[in-house]
Amino acid sequence: MAKLPAIKIKDGKKYFFRFTLDQRIQHIVLFVTVIVLVLTGMPLKFHDMAWAAFVYKMLGGIRGAPIVHKVTGSVLLLLFAYHLVYLFYNIYKEELVPLKKAEGLSPLKVLKVLAAQPLVPNFKDAIDIRDLMKYLLFLTDKHPAPRKFSWKEKFDYWVPFWGILIIGLSGLIMWNKILATKLLPGYLINFSLIAHSDEALLAALFLFIWHWYNVHLSTSVFPMGTVFLTGYLSEGLMIEEHYEYYVEVMKKEGLEHEIRPPHGEHGHQARRKEDPPAAADTYNRREGDRTP
Repeated sequence: MAKLPAIKIKDGKKYFFRFTLDQRIQHIVLFVTVIVLVLTGMPLKFHDMAWAAFVYKMLGGIRGAPIVHKVTGSVLLLLFAYHLVYLFYNIYKEELVPLKKAEGLSPLKVLKVLAAQPLVPNFKDAIDIRDLMKYLLFLTDKHPAPRKFSWKEKFDYWVPFWGILIIGLSGLIMWNKILATKLLPGYLINFSLIAHSDEALLAALFLFIWHWYNVHLSTSVFPMGTVFLTGYLSEGLMIEEHYEYYVEVMKKEGLEHEIRPPHGEHGHQARRKEDPPAAADTYNRREGDRTP
């Protein structure tokens, strides 16, 4: 399969590659299964609420909804297993194999490769969080300049990662109670029910508040971000959310002379020299995640 261009230009605007088709399909399967699981699971947790019976009936009632929930949960676990294979296969193929041919492998080198993955939290994330607090409190005019994935995106990735483990394992135990009690202490059934229910509620709150706001409802992308569909992010959002990585890609593509200044007071002043006042505001905030 041909490699997609790092920068795509349409109507004179630049769009930066972010996600492959495989990654976008994984994401679509993830959010569809999570939404179905929330709709078929939350009515049981809040069974005494007026809306619960109506929603549960719409999804098959006491006979059909549990089947939908279990089938969808199984799909989510299969997706999780596939993602692990996909993740480690690509790390092995793209990084470990070349390293093995060039220098040879050792446990320490493998750990360094894993620690250097773009979604692994690091000290730069702590600096970006500190700088963001200073920026929001008007202690500096300099906006943080995240790399390929910001600390918020890493949070978005790792919360569902361990959440699926907890929800999936506890769900399997409750689904197979007889087998589970032959292998495990009986009180783990009660623990599993609590863990499954409460972790699912936390996951739903995280999805519908934190994640949806950041990717769809914030002023930069409202009414909806489209990078999860197209795989490309607009130059405006690259500057705002991944400035350090934006500069890196622009230099790699030989476009150093077209690098725009970062957001913030100094960046706005620099843009006013070359853009009309109305266009500057449109470019900074309203261009959003408009992709080809």
